[in-house]
Amino acid sequence: MLPHSPTLLDLTQRTFLATGLVLVTGLSQIASAAPITEFSQNQQNSLQQRLIADRGDKKERDGVRVVRLDLNRAKNMARQAAEEANGGIRVYRAEDSMHGPAANCPYVDNGDSWTFTFRGGRPGSALNTIESVVTVYKSTSRVVVAYNGSVRTVQQTQFLSFTSDQRTVLVDLLRGNCGCNYLLTDSLRSQIIGQARSLPPGIQKQLLRGKGLPPGQAKKLLYLPKQVNTYLKVPAQYDFVVLGSNLLLLDQTRFTVIDLITNVL
Repeated sequence: MLPHSPTLLDLTQRTFLATGLVLVTGLSQIASAAPITEFSQNQQNSLQQRLIADRGDKKERDGVRVVRLDLNRAKNMARQAAEEANGGIRVYRAEDSMHGPAANCPYVDNGDSWTFTFRGGRPGSALNTIESVVTVYKSTSRVVVAYNGSVRTVQQTQFLSFTSDQRTVLVDLLRGNCGCNYLLTDSLRSQIIGQARSLPPGIQKQLLRGKGLPPGQAKKLLYLPKQVNTYLKVPAQYDFVVLGSNLLLLDQTRFTVIDLITNVL
């Protein structure tokens, strides 16, 4: 008996199966070579958690940087402010204490800020010709250059507080009831009266002896002429200023409130 001869139907079925096998194998190879563009549910959840963690860490780091402003960082900020004010590090270098441990640099802790009083000059020179007084606030990183100029050689006399007579004269002067009214020009007196009620109550409560000025208030100060210092025998390194309805005595070297009279006007 002759072996079974393939019919047309058998050939067609074999051809179809062979072709299907080739297509399946090819697609499998293509699929294995293609990049994965879709994450599984677990991968998506993991990625989302990492992104949330990163955003949280960044906010936390930003918060820590502001809240934990320490003395060393404040010292560097004060030195950098002086460097910028004097033309940069190529022409100016602060004294060595501003480059070493923060505890050894000349500073005063005002409670809400630190004030650094230091000298500097040309790099490589042993002669310091420039004096800088820089206050750095602890909670806001605000920097105030209260003085930057020639080294002051005049012996400074420390002033602690107003006497009762000085208080009386100052109140009468601002109210226009003093025989020394000539110490204030009409223009300055008008400015003082115009801004007498401009200070928000919240800022009013922050004016304290031995403290720096609240942030943002330095530009609002109205300075009285130095003739007032002479008249009341107050050393020239102190400034009489009016802020709102208050009269303050500021120490130029530390930019802190030495004494004040509230609600004068």
